[in-house]
Amino acid sequence: MPEKRPFQDGLFSGDEFLKLLNLVELSGQGLLSDREQLRMGKLSIEMKGFRDLVTSADRNSEETLISGIKTLFPEDAIYSEESGEVRATGSRHWILDPLDGTTNFAHGHPLFAVSAGLVDSEGPLAAVIHAPVLGETWWATRGGGAWVRRVSSSSADVVAPRALHVATPVDLASSLLATGFSYRRREVDHGAVDLFEDLLLKAREIRRGGSACLDLAFTAAGIFAGFWEFELAPHDVSAGALLVREAGGMVTDGEGGDDWLFGKSIIASAPSLHEELLKRVAPVTIALKKNSGSS
Repeated sequence: MPEKRPFQDGLFSGDEFLKLLNLVELSGQGLLSDREQLRMGKLSIEMKGFRDLVTSADRNSEETLISGIKTLFPEDAIYSEESGEVRATGSRHWILDPLDGTTNFAHGHPLFAVSAGLVDSEGPLAAVIHAPVLGETWWATRGGGAWVRRVSSSSADVVAPRALHVATPVDLASSLLATGFSYRRREVDHGAVDLFEDLLLKAREIRRGGSACLDLAFTAAGIFAGFWEFELAPHDVSAGALLVREAGGMVTDGEGGDDWLFGKSIIASAPSLHEELLKRVAPVTIALKKNSGSS
């Protein structure tokens, strides 16, 4: 099999995909500027619900992304976290999260990201995630592998891409895991805390970073051996899941099926660890579905 190289997947022209990377990184630059405004008390923060925040930075980043996607891919449909369905027509569908980790951002925490995932009738097709403070951008295309590049404060200064590979843990005891909890905390009443305690005692450590997009990117990069979470939305996982798959990992919903994009639960991990996580995550997933009345 020929060696995979970035921007040579045949799905996009190299120039087209580079423009997409630059667009997502441009949104990230805007978030860094808004972060300075936040520090000076000049950025608005609103409540969408208990614990669920939205800032003017979310909307600024979203405006940049949507405008750019419309220009680069005028035939594609677009869905974004804050605005919902922006353009419904098109056989391919962009799913955007202009600021994943809004709570982190609002409190000055550095772990937040911009995410853009593209899906078609066969599933995830392309993914880009950018972490502005970390200065890293991860991307993948279906069949084209997963990659990361470092970007300095000057977008012209970019380090050559590096291929991503998931971790190769021997067992849970040698694994660094990641998870998260939803704003509403529904999963807490259905065994999620017991699950967390069980894995906390068996794994080397667990991290709870507050950005599902970055948790998935870090899993694709081999930092985390596995990630699970409940009550997620498509914009939380559409890009990161493809990163993990193209980096050699496994992605399923919380019952081991393929409904991770719309089914609200996800397990993403190194193949050797997936079954261990699945047998623990599945009972919580089933309890949540039973309580919500879904089959």
